[in-house]
Amino acid sequence: MRSFSHWIMRCLRLHRFDGNPLRRRSDRIETLAVLMTLVVFIAGLWPMVALGRQTYANGLRAEVGDPAHQRAVAAEVVDKPHAPWRATGSWTRTVRWIAPGGTLRTGQVLLPTSTPAGSQIKIWIDGAGRPAASPQNHQRTIVVTASTMIMAVIWAVMILSLCLAGVRVLLNRRRDAAWEKEWMLADQRWRRPRQS
Repeated sequence: MRSFSHWIMRCLRLHRFDGNPLRRRSDRIETLAVLMTLVVFIAGLWPMVALGRQTYANGLRAEVGDPAHQRAVAAEVVDKPHAPWRATGSWTRTVRWIAPGGTLRTGQVLLPTSTPAGSQIKIWIDGAGRPAASPQNHQRTIVVTASTMIMAVIWAVMILSLCLAGVRVLLNRRRDAAWEKEWMLADQRWRRPRQS
């Protein structure tokens, strides 16, 4: 913990506005770049929250499903398990249900291998009466929303960090060039004339 607090204090001492005559113009520009990066990140939090809310709302709509296109019906498992020796896993099984028009339909669905023949199960069908995927569950909505927001934050941090790193690279090039120039001038001032 001490090292983290030490690092924070070092950053605060490095990037602050004070009347220190040893701070170069490039140091002040770097401090402004850090502050602008923080401001842009904080300003970008609101769109990230809005993105998360929109993702959550879309997930809630997907959980409900479209009653015109999907609905749950009771079905009966017709065939026996193909692999009675397997206690876990899923297998394609034949089921029978009554379609919205009142006709008896038969189709294949994926069921646990432990489901016995004659069991009553709930399946989802589309508007044409064919088996369809079930609507999204709430856990998936939460996971998708959280991962969307986390990825948005990660992308924002990466982009802003790359921009800040680019500014620092340019400033360091200017600092190095100024350093070399100052050393050349100092060398010319301090050089002793050669003895002949």
